[in-house]
Amino acid sequence: MSDASLLPLAIHGAAGRLGAAVLELALASPACSVVGATVSARSDWLGRPLGGEGAVSYRDALAPSLPAETVVLELSRVEALPDHARQAAAEGWPLVVGVTGLDGACEAALAAAAEQIPVLLAPNFSLGIALLKRLAKVAAQALGPDFDGAILDVHHRHKVDAPSGTARALAEALEAAGRSVPIVSQRVGEVIGDHTLTFAGPGERFELRHQAEDRTLFARGALAAAMFLRGQGPGTYTMDDVLAARGGKPAAS
Repeated sequence: MSDASLLPLAIHGAAGRLGAAVLELALASPACSVVGATVSARSDWLGRPLGGEGAVSYRDALAPSLPAETVVLELSRVEALPDHARQAAAEGWPLVVGVTGLDGACEAALAAAAEQIPVLLAPNFSLGIALLKRLAKVAAQALGPDFDGAILDVHHRHKVDAPSGTARALAEALEAAGRSVPIVSQRVGEVIGDHTLTFAGPGERFELRHQAEDRTLFARGALAAAMFLRGQGPGTYTMDDVLAARGGKPAAS
């Protein structure tokens, strides 16, 4: 593969659990060229070369000299997101956002950025979760009001937000289909992520369930999102668009 066809990729939050997994996968990928990676200014990784070798090192900010076609993965912290979104918009870098628990300042910064660059919002990078949301809408409409719905959201004890961003996104998908369902959250052990949508009606119960069994699935999904976003026009995208593109359908405008 020629250098011109490689995806230039930069990662905010490269020392975090997901950021480190994406970085490892990207460094090993023949389709990517990692051109930047940021960590906290207090991190022990600051200044070290990526992967233990090479010219690119961990920094506390992305340099504006990165290639214009660089896709940025935002996997750091909520409080850093507005500044990162403004920089991406100013430099023309497509932005993939995996940060959850967004506040008003984040949402405003991302909305402004989406007027200039493509922005993909992904509370969960799993393609299976994207499919779960699609199937949830079908089930809600097909089963109708005789079936009560509920979402069970189970994650590891270290997860800060509850409900998870994934559970909220699933609930929002159902609201778009005319159904409002409660979310029950549990934070136990080291569960990576388990989401179950239940519809219970007269004499029967219907369940849709997704279980994350390996954290690398999120890293693979993040890279798929970055690959998809390259070449898209300004606007807001989701993993639904990535899933649709895999099926040969056009991205949402």
